Amino acid sequence: MHLKNPLLFGLMAILLLGGTITPGLSQSSFDSEIVINEVEINSAGSDNSEFVELYNPTAKEIDVSGWLLVPSATWKTYEIPKNTIIEPNSFLAFTHVNFWFKDFGETITLRDTNGNLIDETPLIEDLENNNFSWQRTTDGFDTDSTSDWEL
Repeated sequence: MHLKNPLLFGLMAILLLGGTITPGLSQSSFDSEIVINEVEINSAGSDNSEFVELYNPTAKEIDVSGWLLVPSATWKTYEIPKNTIIEPNSFLAFTHVNFWFKDFGETITLRDTNGNLIDETPLIEDLENNNFSWQRTTDGFDTDSTSDWEL
């Protein structure tokens, strides 16, 4: 086979390889560990249904026993109970005390039993007393950017 334009062939090969490899790279964040996936900081009515939802985007069970959900007001930290497992590709939500979060600006962090930072939300606020929650634009998608989140 004789190629009439080796430069064109090389360019086509690069585009083909790039198109094959890039989707795998762009989805690598889905292979990360547990993420904070959704947060309700100002529920409708009284703030007795505030919650944090975690998501396990991996193909394995992950034990989150003893991990901490830490709001800006650290004295309202929630320790996840013993024997808490999040199944593969599954969600698990946690509630705590009334008025767990500040409506006017809150950051929530997730820490493992050794205190290592696993995930955190950007600074979020919700001044409306409604059923809107902060959530990732795509479940589990985490680029450590505020653009990962929407109200």
